[in-house]
Amino acid sequence: MPTRPTHLALAVSAARSHAHAAKIGEVAADVAARMADARARHAVTADIDAAAQRLGLERADAQTDFGNVLSILERGAEDRAERAIASAFVAAGVVRALESDPGAARKWADRLVRLGAHAGFDPLAALPDDLEPSLVRPLLRGVAELARQIDQGKVPEADRAELLVATSALADAVDGPNVDPELAQIVSRLAADLGDPVAARLITARAADAPATVVQTGPSAAALHGKLSPVPRPAWLTIILALSGLLLLRGLALLIGDKILGLERDARVEVGPSGLEVRAKVALLGRELRDIHAVYPSDGLSSVARDVRFPALPLYVGLLALLVGTYAGVSFLSWGVQAASPRLLGYGLLALIGGVALDLLLVSLLPGIRGECRLVVVPTKGPKVCVGKLDLQGTDRLLADLSKRLA
Repeated sequence: MPTRPTHLALAVSAARSHAHAAKIGEVAADVAARMADARARHAVTADIDAAAQRLGLERADAQTDFGNVLSILERGAEDRAERAIASAFVAAGVVRALESDPGAARKWADRLVRLGAHAGFDPLAALPDDLEPSLVRPLLRGVAELARQIDQGKVPEADRAELLVATSALADAVDGPNVDPELAQIVSRLAADLGDPVAARLITARAADAPATVVQTGPSAAALHGKLSPVPRPAWLTIILALSGLLLLRGLALLIGDKILGLERDARVEVGPSGLEVRAKVALLGRELRDIHAVYPSDGLSSVARDVRFPALPLYVGLLALLVGTYAGVSFLSWGVQAASPRLLGYGLLALIGGVALDLLLVSLLPGIRGECRLVVVPTKGPKVCVGKLDLQGTDRLLADLSKRLA
């Protein structure tokens, strides 16, 4: 980590030595989390009082040489001393929270970036220098993932200030002689992939100081974010679903789930130290239905492959040609023969045509036009996993990285 400004270093030291350090830190982190979730600059008085009462902390107990921590959070930091002490105590509280729940690293990464961008103080800059890599690495990996998503426009509610706070924190993390090699690799990959010129400049120079074997990998397989998807069907099954009308029902169900019922199928894929890691969450109407976390070691993978850009396009075109031709023939027949059945058959064929066209649009055309693809993971044991709506180039880099590790 780089040398901290004097006022911040003193604030971090004061936060450690305070008689009520643990309680203040826990209250400060709890209140700051609520501020971050609400994207607010000031804490709500009732939130502060409730958190303090729960831990038996009096307002006067939060007094420091830099000011009263709870009062600063309540009205907002007004100078650099207040920003420093608020950052120090929130950071200390977050560290304790992560020690008790390491799985919350990504959630805290998002919150700390928001605080740095909008709350007037920056807890990421006040994280202790002697944190265990196993504790700080997941947190900063979450910061890097958030920066990548913001840069790609996948976090509409985030702004450029959050991207710059995230990249600045990552630049600080690799600025020093004892850089964690895995973290340096994450930062160097992000630096190579960022499209924002200012954010890229913030970390490119410092990432270049990372070990040469890391930086020379260039853009590689940082975590990919997409949607959990059904495993691709064989051609014969697609034909059966198309001719039975089930493709139409399936497509309409997906549209209703995504657009009306708030169906969430968020998934993340990355190559980690233990192998290929897939995390996914399925939720409906805001209620979590499934939480998936699977790690596939190198000897536990049968195959990992992505779709071509427009999967099954010849099959869909053939089906459409068959159904449109059949519909046209039935239509001409119904015009020549005044009977109800040919016309009803034509309506049925129209429904089949609509189902094939909708499935073609959702599965093949739209993802291909957007430069997206599906990744299919086939383990040696267990069910296949498919993640869709992945960036095409990022997926190719992940596969290349995975291939190198398997070799």
